[in-house]
Amino acid sequence: MKTLTRITLLAASLAFTTLPLVTAADAPADTTTPPAGNSPGLHALARRHAVRQRLAQRLGLTADQIGQLKATRAKTATAIKAIRADASLTPDQQKAKIHATRQAALTEMRGVLTPDQQAKMGKLRGFLRAKKAAQPSA
Repeated sequence: MKTLTRITLLAASLAFTTLPLVTAADAPADTTTPPAGNSPGLHALARRHAVRQRLAQRLGLTADQIGQLKATRAKTATAIKAIRADASLTPDQQKAKIHATRQAALTEMRGVLTPDQQAKMGKLRGFLRAKKAAQPSA
């Protein structure tokens, strides 16, 4: 159960934190795609970018929503960096604060979505959970 909860939280946080900066309709032709050199980090960046575009398109996000979600992700990243840099906290305290920060960010991001978009997101998460459960364990 603990693993399922972690996977669910990870999937939800990845889904919300990988929302695109711009929708495919607003973006100029292929100029926003990050370069995919030989670095694994660049490949991961390119994959996240593609996921963000597909998710925004499927949810039908507006430019205003994308901006709000981007601001929330930036604020959350800054807060998490500050928590990790705080040497006065024990690792367990850092973990708890980061978890609380991410939960607050997810709640804030869900508030940006319309009820229809929230339903679509839930459906997509359910699909991903079922797909993950069907994969054999390595």
